[in-house]
Amino acid sequence: MVQIFSVANAMPFNEAAVDKLEKSTRELDGSQALDRVLVGYSSIWPHNHAYAPYMLANSERLGLIVAHRPGVMDPAAAARYFSTLDVVSRGRIAINMVSGGSEKDLHREGDYTEKTARYERAIEYLDVMRQAWADPEAFDHDGKYYKEERVKQLVRPVNGQVPIYMGGESDEAIDFGARHADLYMLWGEPLAGTRERIQRVQAAATTYGRAPQFSLSLRLFLGETDDLAWEAARRAENEILEAQGTHTFLRSSSTDASVGRERQLAYAQEELHDDCFWARLVSLLGGFANSAALVGTPDRIMKSLRQYRDLGVGAFLLTTGTEPKWTPELDDFLARVKREL
Repeated sequence: MVQIFSVANAMPFNEAAVDKLEKSTRELDGSQALDRVLVGYSSIWPHNHAYAPYMLANSERLGLIVAHRPGVMDPAAAARYFSTLDVVSRGRIAINMVSGGSEKDLHREGDYTEKTARYERAIEYLDVMRQAWADPEAFDHDGKYYKEERVKQLVRPVNGQVPIYMGGESDEAIDFGARHADLYMLWGEPLAGTRERIQRVQAAATTYGRAPQFSLSLRLFLGETDDLAWEAARRAENEILEAQGTHTFLRSSSTDASVGRERQLAYAQEELHDDCFWARLVSLLGGFANSAALVGTPDRIMKSLRQYRDLGVGAFLLTTGTEPKWTPELDDFLARVKREL
């Protein structure tokens, strides 16, 4: 059975918002609609080290993917924070390691490390974290980026390690993921590109004796008919078009240089791919991570998701609308996805 993820907005920051997410983890016809929600990281958002524990404390079943930047805190301290959070939540967290991203956002928090070095640093960061979780004896670490003495932690993750999720398209990102990712998060792409990316990561991971799972991020525009689905998609397109020049919707900056963004914009030169893969929002939002969409009836979209499943995708991060976010309107369809895939 596939896993279903979505995105939790940092705002509103209240119990009612958490309760809505919690309800989407209920059993629907024998299937849990939502397995985890991504709690993102940005230097301008509320800090997820505060609101992730808040969300867990106000829920019983809700699982979180907590985004984390290597470099914002020491790896031994990060290992202790996340293992504690994992224990008090009874194993309900995973970590999304975000090494790249906007240079402007990194600079806001004083990180001027060059991109290639950030991935090299991230590998060392995870080396320390994983050893802190696994080694019952005190250990020292003297590396290129971190020096630790007598690291020993009394609190260990529920299952020995906290699952590590990450993504990225550059050679450095793939090497990092091949070494440490339990689940490799892919941005939405047409089928051929997705197949190529999975095979590339699998080949790199094999050299380290590892076999990560894969997730795929997509927006869904559903309708009882194809025409109604396209009406919803075009409404989102028009709303984003009308907001051009404002900060209403998250978009990639023209100065953000990443292999993944360039790849997104390259395939977005053609609006429609495969059967119902729609790339218009990718171009409108400058290659923003979760703007690739599937448009159509539930049956048509299920067919496309099954094709991705056959390529090796074991989890889908699914959102809808003008912003990549979760809505309970997707619950029944997500439960169907869980049952059928």
